[in-house]
Amino acid sequence: MYSNLESDERKRDEVVSCLYWSLMQNWNIPKSIQDYFGFTEDYRMFHQLEEMDHEEYKRKRQNGEILDCLEVDARLTHRAEELFERLCPRPPADYLDKMNRELENLGWIAASPDTVHDILHISPFFLVKYGIDKNASAVERSCQAEKAYRELDARFVKMTGRRPYADEFFASLKRKTEDAVKENRPKQAHRTILRNPPSKGRKMSF
Repeated sequence: MYSNLESDERKRDEVVSCLYWSLMQNWNIPKSIQDYFGFTEDYRMFHQLEEMDHEEYKRKRQNGEILDCLEVDARLTHRAEELFERLCPRPPADYLDKMNRELENLGWIAASPDTVHDILHISPFFLVKYGIDKNASAVERSCQAEKAYRELDARFVKMTGRRPYADEFFASLKRKTEDAVKENRPKQAHRTILRNPPSKGRKMSF
């Protein structure tokens, strides 16, 4: 049904529109598109987990009987974004704005790893989506955020044609860190140095 998207503009627009609204407003992707692009099983599993009683979900998660709902959601989101960006190489501004906010949050976490605990701005889904473990060490969290930032930055280069930001951003971050280390380094006590100390030998007699 969707095998000729490259030549059938109407069908391609249909798929692109469905993916866009799914990503922007959490709308369900139609069953026909789910089936064709292999989303059906993850969709079924996600809704099953989402509708499960909270206590039952918690118990089964602790026993390792079911997957994490956030992980299934993140997997679906990654696949939908990948397909959307392939079929729509120049996405609309609203989508780019949304992804740019996520890029900024990744940069924020890379610079300040404790940001992962800011529940007002950083959701658990966001951390799972980008592979950031809030229980890892600060250094590990920073590295995980940097990896995700570089990958998303590379997608932006493809979607917009802009230059990459990652190298410049992390070089600047490294300089700031080094400057902070220098600033906090204990300073040696100042000692007055006499350039021409007086001689301790005998005075010359006349």
